[in-house]
Amino acid sequence: MKWVKRILKVAVVLVLLVLAGGSVYALSVGRAPAQRPDLVTPLPPGVPAPPAGFPSEITSFAAGWFLYDKVPWENAPAANDIVEKYDIEYGTGDGIPLSLDLYLPDETGTDRPGIVLYYGGGWKQGSKDQLRVYAQHFARHGYVVAAVQYRLKGDGLWPKSIHDAKCAVRWMRAHAAEYGIDKNRIGVSGNSAGAYLALMVAYTPGVEEFEGNGGWPEESSAVQAVVDIYGPADFTEPVRRDHPLIVAYMNGHYEDDPSRFERASPIRYVTSETVPTCVIHGTVDMLVPVHQSDWLVEKLEAEGVPHFYSRIDGWPHAMDFIKGVNDHTKALMLTFFDEYLKNGPGAMPAEAPAVTAEAMPDAA
Repeated sequence: MKWVKRILKVAVVLVLLVLAGGSVYALSVGRAPAQRPDLVTPLPPGVPAPPAGFPSEITSFAAGWFLYDKVPWENAPAANDIVEKYDIEYGTGDGIPLSLDLYLPDETGTDRPGIVLYYGGGWKQGSKDQLRVYAQHFARHGYVVAAVQYRLKGDGLWPKSIHDAKCAVRWMRAHAAEYGIDKNRIGVSGNSAGAYLALMVAYTPGVEEFEGNGGWPEESSAVQAVVDIYGPADFTEPVRRDHPLIVAYMNGHYEDDPSRFERASPIRYVTSETVPTCVIHGTVDMLVPVHQSDWLVEKLEAEGVPHFYSRIDGWPHAMDFIKGVNDHTKALMLTFFDEYLKNGPGAMPAEAPAVTAEAMPDAA
């Protein structure tokens, strides 16, 4: 019996060691970097603070899933208090029909600001249905909103998905009279890969490489404001440029053609003429580290670009599936869009100049 007791003691010790090691791992992997109070902008009045986060990405996913209410992403029901029009063809991409869903406050309004939304999914998966929660929210507050399906995987390799994203803006501008939109008040927003597309749309007006030929060439793809929700800003960062998602999307490695990765980086296009930008990012995001947004906000500040920055402590990538984070995000976005679209000057931004090596200093 003594040997049985010894085995049990050893087993208990091993279990305790595993539990202790697991706890240390969960608390350490994906830990938040230092706070940046010098970059974070104060919460505007009426915008609720996000819920308290967690020490690391692992604990935030695990605890957040069980402790907080979630947002129904793709299963969000249709709304009865707004008008929803599904699967409108807005253009083509190399012969592939492209569609969007349109959300309107009503059928008869005029001179309303427009918002174009792009979903996330690493440029290889995802659906415009994911954006319904956002689209319904903004439509209820007087915006005409388009949730865009763009090309994915091999069909949407860089820069083709940017072509689609810009085509959707041109479509909205071409149909402004039909849907009661002020064509001089259009903003864009996205999550993750969709945030990247939104930034590229907003920061590269008139750059021919990114316009594509999907339709409505007589219209401008320029926008007046952009919201970036945990999107990548610099493809040239050594760790980012070797990430499988980036390599697949770029259809090659940085070493093959560094200039492509430079031209693919939204941060490289920021100037004093850049449109107002709202950035929202969690500090324990391990897929797109928060320092990518820190660098972008530093550049915005250096160039004097109006901006909001919500750097949310203790939340990971896709954090807005948690209802409290989603409520904070929607409220901040609405305040931002109200200031720079609904109540702003609505001036058409100038076309961006051609980007040269001299115009693209190191982002970090």
